[in-house]
Amino acid sequence: MRKILILFVTILLAACNLPSPAAPVTETPSAGYTQCAWSWATQSLPELSAEVQSALEAAGLTGVTATAEAYGENCITGEGVVDHFATMETDFRIRVEVPSLTDTAALGDLLEQILVVLDTFPPGATPGPQSGYIGVTFQAGSDELRLWFTVVDGESARALGLHGAALLEKLQNP
Repeated sequence: MRKILILFVTILLAACNLPSPAAPVTETPSAGYTQCAWSWATQSLPELSAEVQSALEAAGLTGVTATAEAYGENCITGEGVVDHFATMETDFRIRVEVPSLTDTAALGDLLEQILVVLDTFPPGATPGPQSGYIGVTFQAGSDELRLWFTVVDGESARALGLHGAALLEKLQNP
């Protein structure tokens, strides 16, 4: 019995010396931090669009219209307000007026000329850290041929030595 009493007193004394539990740690956001719900979004880039348009015209391409837009995410606050936009990439959309959609060799040659110009607007020189997409629409009257491919696919197709109709076909089905 004496042993049980000593054991009981020892446990009781040990329990009295236990440190009290620490208060829960609540992280407070640092200044400048905004908690966000992220939503995919795009933003037009009018100045870059004008630069691309000028570069296409300087390359002798006519009947071509260029637009550039940033693709990324909006940071939406708990109040439903967009706090800021985080750019992931720049996408290019090019519209080309052509006499016919049947001459695939000519369309491929135009496509190659467009891609050479767009090579001068790589990530780092445009908003966003990664390569984006290129959309090219060839328009003959009310008929259209639309292409949508990554910048990397455009570079890869040309690295394979594709030109003309072969380039067009490869980028129609990347």
